[in-house]
Amino acid sequence: MDKIFKRTLVGAAVAFASAGVMAKQVGINSDFDVDVYGVAAISVVNYDTDETKISTGAVTNKSSGYDYENESRIGFRASKQMFEDVNVLMQIESGYVGENGDGATLGNRDTFIGLDGSWGKVRFGRMLTPMYEIIDWPYANPGLGAAWDWGGDVKYNRDRHGDMARYDSVDYNGFRFALATGRGDKDVEDNYFYGASATYKAADFITFHAAVETESDRQLKEKVDEAWTTCTTAAGCKDADKVDVNYGDRYKSTNAAAATMVDTFGYLIGFEASLPGGFGLAAAYKNGESEDLAAGGKTSEQSSYSIIGQYWNGPWGFKVGYAANEESKTGSVKNDDEDSIISGQIMYVHEGFVPYVRIAQREIKAEGKESDTFVVRVGLEYGF
Repeated sequence: MDKIFKRTLVGAAVAFASAGVMAKQVGINSDFDVDVYGVAAISVVNYDTDETKISTGAVTNKSSGYDYENESRIGFRASKQMFEDVNVLMQIESGYVGENGDGATLGNRDTFIGLDGSWGKVRFGRMLTPMYEIIDWPYANPGLGAAWDWGGDVKYNRDRHGDMARYDSVDYNGFRFALATGRGDKDVEDNYFYGASATYKAADFITFHAAVETESDRQLKEKVDEAWTTCTTAAGCKDADKVDVNYGDRYKSTNAAAATMVDTFGYLIGFEASLPGGFGLAAAYKNGESEDLAAGGKTSEQSSYSIIGQYWNGPWGFKVGYAANEESKTGSVKNDDEDSIISGQIMYVHEGFVPYVRIAQREIKAEGKESDTFVVRVGLEYGF
């Protein structure tokens, strides 16, 4: 019995070792060039928010204390030559870890298969649109995203999106461009988007950016079906005009509403400049509109801008930024929904590690409320 046990144990050890060797050989002997990369990033942040109801002026403090935000992620890239001047490439990248790992699934961020060569690069899958790639960098850091990236009230661009085909050119003496198209929502008929961007490095110290995006038949809100609720008392049927005359104990809790379908168009122009003495400046302006196809072509429009200054002295860096969404308009009616963020950051770079401290003041208007939030964030990032 003891011999059988020993033989079983040795056999299991050999099998385990063999499996390890095989796994190792797959990684080493593969003729694909494989790269593992990622970012380790965590910060502790405190949001101190006073929310004011615009119609009454009532103020509520909605602060909940500090929180840890984990933006760590990992990705894998591989490539191999298929034909002369044609390489096959792929990438799969996880999302941020987040609070409990729900967003960290592989494929959450840029994940695609494509081809590249001296003629450029074409990819298919999930990626940043050309316009959003420029919105996000260099014009959102430090901490301007809640207004500049996604805080606008008029939706006229996608961000990271699947069902996309994208072409990126090679560098033509400082000029590069990108083109993309795809389905906005595969379940909505005739919903397609098209985007383009261009970057021109006019000199060593200045680069210009421009981008445009348009989309047809975008569904902003899904269709809502009529719904009825049973009430047990006459007082419970509070919406008398909606009471079902055939069933006195019911009232309509949800009115039927058609889906909100729009055509959108947006553009961006901006620049970034390296100035003498370690100073730098970046600024951008974007504007977009959304035409409601079911409301007689009524159009909503909004403009936004971002300005960022920075200064580097050896490993020390300082950034200050301001971003704002101007008041949107629907037809000729203003919507009282302007937003703004002012933010400052100090950071230190050493051996690839970047500890930083950031403070920001946010003023956001939405749904009849104005939120004033003071943000303090202390974090550490390391890219590999």
